[in-house]
Amino acid sequence: MVGVDCRMMAFEIKISSHTPMMSDDLNEVLEKFLLDIGYLSGRKSGEELYESVPFRLWTDCFLADPEKPRTVDELATILDTSKPTIYRHLNKLKKMDLLESEELVLEDDGEVVKKGYRIRQGDLLTAWHVTEANVESSLKKFQETIQRIKELSENR
Repeated sequence: MVGVDCRMMAFEIKISSHTPMMSDDLNEVLEKFLLDIGYLSGRKSGEELYESVPFRLWTDCFLADPEKPRTVDELATILDTSKPTIYRHLNKLKKMDLLESEELVLEDDGEVVKKGYRIRQGDLLTAWHVTEANVESSLKKFQETIQRIKELSENR
């Protein structure tokens, strides 16, 4: 895992070897990607995985309409699950800095405000660029620390 405090939020992503899939099947490509970044655990595969809440959060919500912010209540209804389950999966994505939130006014009188979540800037590629920048920043900081450790150990 790589971590860095980014905009007052802990950034975290699993770093692993990744080989892009040339499949034309969105589910297969998405499954490999989500496994490789540590979002999915790998306990399920195939149709069982594709019907799971964390996978459908991507396919039925975020990729189906990436620009639309959705409330936790809305996500729980779409995915037929509990709000704590939705929060657990949203928190994983927020730690990777792939999501953004915004305040949504849900009633005409402007009184009811809820937080809505969507892929950062409504675009997966843009969201991934933010994640890449965070990884690069974090790795640079690790490199600086390793250099410092090397210098200090040589001067002992």
